[in-house]
Amino acid sequence: MTTNINKVFDTNYTNFVKWGWYPFLAAETPTNTEQKSRLDRLVAWIFWTPNQTKQTTKQSDPKDFKGALDLKDQIKKMLELPDKDYSDKLLTSELRRYIQATEKSFHSSMSDIKTHIAPSYREIKGNQFNVSGMTWKTYYANNYPSYIDMLWTRDILSFHSKRDMSFFIYPEEDSAIQTMLKNKATQLKAEINEAASKRITIDTELEVQYRDVEMIRQKLATREERYFESGFYMSLYNPEADKLVEEGKKFEQKISGYWIKIKAANQRMDEGMNCNVPLCIDDLGITRSMVTSSLAGSFPFISSDIISKTWILYGLNMQTGALVVFDRFNNKLPNMNSVVLATSGAGKSFTVKLEILRYLIQGIQVMVIDPENEYKALTEKVWGTYVNIATNSDQHINPFDIPPKIEDIEYGKWDLLRSQISGLLGMIGILVGWLTPESEALLDKALQNTYALKWITIDSDDYTGKKPPIMEDLLNVLEGMEGGENLAIRLSKYVTGTFAKVFNNQTNIDLSAQFTVFSIRDLEEALKTPAMYNVLNFIRTKIRSQKTQRLLVVDEAWIMLQNEISANFLFWLIKRARKYWLGITTISQDIEDFVKSKYGKPIVSNSAVQILLKQSTTSIKSLSSILGLTETEKQTLVSANIWEWLLFAGSQHVAVKIMASPEEKDFITTNITAT
Repeated sequence: MTTNINKVFDTNYTNFVKWGWYPFLAAETPTNTEQKSRLDRLVAWIFWTPNQTKQTTKQSDPKDFKGALDLKDQIKKMLELPDKDYSDKLLTSELRRYIQATEKSFHSSMSDIKTHIAPSYREIKGNQFNVSGMTWKTYYANNYPSYIDMLWTRDILSFHSKRDMSFFIYPEEDSAIQTMLKNKATQLKAEINEAASKRITIDTELEVQYRDVEMIRQKLATREERYFESGFYMSLYNPEADKLVEEGKKFEQKISGYWIKIKAANQRMDEGMNCNVPLCIDDLGITRSMVTSSLAGSFPFISSDIISKTWILYGLNMQTGALVVFDRFNNKLPNMNSVVLATSGAGKSFTVKLEILRYLIQGIQVMVIDPENEYKALTEKVWGTYVNIATNSDQHINPFDIPPKIEDIEYGKWDLLRSQISGLLGMIGILVGWLTPESEALLDKALQNTYALKWITIDSDDYTGKKPPIMEDLLNVLEGMEGGENLAIRLSKYVTGTFAKVFNNQTNIDLSAQFTVFSIRDLEEALKTPAMYNVLNFIRTKIRSQKTQRLLVVDEAWIMLQNEISANFLFWLIKRARKYWLGITTISQDIEDFVKSKYGKPIVSNSAVQILLKQSTTSIKSLSSILGLTETEKQTLVSANIWEWLLFAGSQHVAVKIMASPEEKDFITTNITAT
């Protein structure tokens, strides 16, 4: 078929096609009339028959291709001619026959398209059938118990085998069913009465049938139920016939646990296959009676897969092979937070970067606190903002910045200033090491005086346009206050000492980029906790002013948990994140310290999503005490390979393996030598 097409249609039109599918010289721009004329004539060429009346048009002298080119090349040349050089006289009888023969060959190939999509062969046996090397076997439901577990199809969908499943549902007329049930109830009642008159023990199954019939009659009469005939069919398939037999036995054993009788469609495998292919044809026609509640117990098909209407792809369900598609920002979850816990080298950075990349594609703004420069390369590739917080950096965040007002909150005169001073008390407490109640009161007074020097007071209604103070201003105030000398000495190293540039400058960055990374790798260990606190407070003030969906990633969160004040602040932000449409991802590889912290368990509890990668045998016990892991889940986490993890979202627990394209892997894989 490809050869036939290429006889006429393999011309390269790249340099000619600008206004449509037909060619013209690049220097010309055909008018609409010329376009229509060209199209009409080309159609006439292709579908010309000898009985057609020849039409003559006035054209310029045509170029003669006779003898110069073969028929195929002559057609190409004519297609490339501008309108002014074309003439019907160029279409010789030989060319017309060539076009007609080519079109006939093309249509002949297209009419035989079924041969290209149909299977190479199909072999039907009494107990199975084979389609192009794939062996199939179809089962049907022969009988159901009086009572069946709700959502019994869940376990069937989790059955680890290639399969197709279908339900055929036929509503029945209530009047006809009522008559049938009345006759059935009369028959059963007669049998029961006869057994009672003869003083014979009544069969329990007979009594159950009578009660079921009476119950259905009553519910049909009150319109609580509808009556249906339902056919349930399932086809298993495997390229190896022996394995198919084993899978069939496992399937029969699994479904028999629900007291559902399943039989193979022996001698009718061909009809069974038709029932499970997308033709909506019930060739088997084996149905059983069901009422509405029975059908509701079977639908929808719910498995352990996590699916939501808006989503990103997380990976493959390791049990079912289905896709795990999920959105942290859907309304079914109590919050958008997640926690990622794993040992080193388990693939947690890759997992989080893949999630970030896919949320960026959906337009979600993402911010990251990066202690190890893990995200620098990704920032460059997505044209994000990379903020390096270090003693030698030119990028700064002023902890004294006044937060903007929240859109939907009414403020008193000094509510914003009071909120800012409260945050500064926490950060300065981390910097100086400790604060007694007396020194905290002194510092509070000093902060108010510091802001007053910049005309930011408790009596101000609007702070717009007023330049906030910096740490040096606070130091000057403390040095001039009675009793402030001790605090001033401890604070001086952040103003005139070694760490002067980190907290003593006006802010010169913003969060307007869709992807922003705050790196604290080059900071001394003593400064990482207050720096993370400062960054989080800066982010908090920004996100409160304008509500939109955002994602905040706090990598190596155990650093924040080392200090009581910073740990409490992180937990406070996690608890309130939903109010700002913010999802916080908390990552830690030091699971022991994370779990032992008094804020570790509350952070996990306030995260609707938990992602658990490979765990050590020592950490799995502590983790199990928080999440209540089953023995199977413990074993899965201890023996997990890289990029394999458990995803907990609400009440659903799914074993997931990351599925990333080669381009995504190359895009986000960490280059260790570069960092």
